[in-house]
Amino acid sequence: MRQIKISADDRPFQDTGKPKRQAKKRRTSKKKGSSNTQFLSSLLSRFIIIFKVIIKLCKAPFSFFWKKNNRSKTSSRRKQSGVWVKVAVLGGGFAFLVALVGFSGFYVVKNGLIDEAGLWARDLRLTALGGVGMVVQEVSVAGRDKTPAKSLMTELNVVRGDSIVDFDPNLARTRIEKLGWVEHASVMRRFPDEIFIRIQERRPFARWQINGKTAIIDRKGVVIEHSDNVEFQHLPKVVGIGANERAAELFDLLADTPTLFTRLQNAVRVRDRRWNLEFSNGVKVLLPEEGSAVAWAKLNDLQQEKKILNKGVLSIDLRAADRMYVRLRPADAEFRRDPEKKT
Repeated sequence: MRQIKISADDRPFQDTGKPKRQAKKRRTSKKKGSSNTQFLSSLLSRFIIIFKVIIKLCKAPFSFFWKKNNRSKTSSRRKQSGVWVKVAVLGGGFAFLVALVGFSGFYVVKNGLIDEAGLWARDLRLTALGGVGMVVQEVSVAGRDKTPAKSLMTELNVVRGDSIVDFDPNLARTRIEKLGWVEHASVMRRFPDEIFIRIQERRPFARWQINGKTAIIDRKGVVIEHSDNVEFQHLPKVVGIGANERAAELFDLLADTPTLFTRLQNAVRVRDRRWNLEFSNGVKVLLPEEGSAVAWAKLNDLQQEKKILNKGVLSIDLRAADRMYVRLRPADAEFRRDPEKKT
């Protein structure tokens, strides 16, 4: 009989007496890209290990409530504890994410990385626009006479080499129209490299004196500039609060009698209610609050008939509708009281 032997795997086999053949080792040829596959698999395995460690760390605070000999708990109790574990894991991950984002934001702000990135992006954009010629090279202005060029360029707020794409014409127009001499302005871009400005300047209308300072105003009473330049000495002068806004109304009235109007030196606004007119020979005429046109016509008639402004008069009060008060110079008043007395 053949003897039955037991192999190392606890399996019976028949001994045939023939020597065993050793299994030939298969030669494995390394295929291309196997190194990349091994690297990815090792990286994945490490990630799994780290993830398991994080889960264990999150479970650690709850280990106090778990006991080794408590394996006979009901399935509902196990499910409840599993829910708490999931909540803890999610909460810990969310807290870590919030902390990471907060720290990153603090680091970026503290080191000024946002500003540096903005400047870098701006420079890169300007370089790209400059490469295609989309930068400011020329500024053209039409209609400028009295407006200072320096003030105009300051309000335009652009220099050669700036991006013409980023230039805002509406904003520039608003700033330019704040200049005293500029009444209206239009600003446009002429691609690829020119900015064109057309302005309409204010016309000087009168001089306005307020608080001891003189300014040049237009017909609407808008201050053009604070100056008492000799260039504008020919303009009539108004004095007092509100005189600038009512000057056009007064001068339109006086313009009907150019003979008197040319002799006017100052028009003083009294309590923003009426006018006192001061002429070049020192005579003061007090106009009423209402009916100033009638009073002015009466003064013109007196001047045409009796030359009242040439007879040593200090002031003429026309505030009353039915009478007129005339004040003479002291010497003329004395002469009228005693014509025979020599002066």
